[in-house]
Amino acid sequence: MEELVEKAKNNDKIAFSELIIAIEKELYLIAKTKLKNDDDIGDAIQETIYKSYKNIKKLKDNAIFKTWIIKILMNECNNIYKKKSKYSISYEEKEMEKYLVANDKSDNVEFEVLIKDLDSEEKLILTLYYCSKYTIKEISKIAKIKENTIKSKMARARNKIRKQIEEKGEMV
Repeated sequence: MEELVEKAKNNDKIAFSELIIAIEKELYLIAKTKLKNDDDIGDAIQETIYKSYKNIKKLKDNAIFKTWIIKILMNECNNIYKKKSKYSISYEEKEMEKYLVANDKSDNVEFEVLIKDLDSEEKLILTLYYCSKYTIKEISKIAKIKENTIKSKMARARNKIRKQIEEKGEMV
């Protein structure tokens, strides 16, 4: 990926396109944790791609491209969210990991069902952790939240999911 980033920094549009294609699903999942509306999600992703293309030459460390673009995406999602502050968003968690691993599915449908009732921060954290495989330290940098807070939010979200699962008599 670093080689593609370097090419993109040298105005290689194809390399930049390849970078975006490589992370497009991840961008969508992350945007979906912050925004409900598909149009808003698309707008956030489109603006992220535009801003990252325009500013990629300013990226000092090619190795952090993915983290850098996710930060841009989160800022765009936050901007859209603030503009549409009339709604709040939800997310969910833990028995999730066991369930997803047991069923060998980290695909969207099961995950989205599990996290649908969580708040937006919890959804974001779980999506970054379970779907995008970021470490707690990396999530802390991306979300600008302390590591211990990330751990607490993950534990709270897992408990919510566990309770939800127990109430429905599923997967336990």
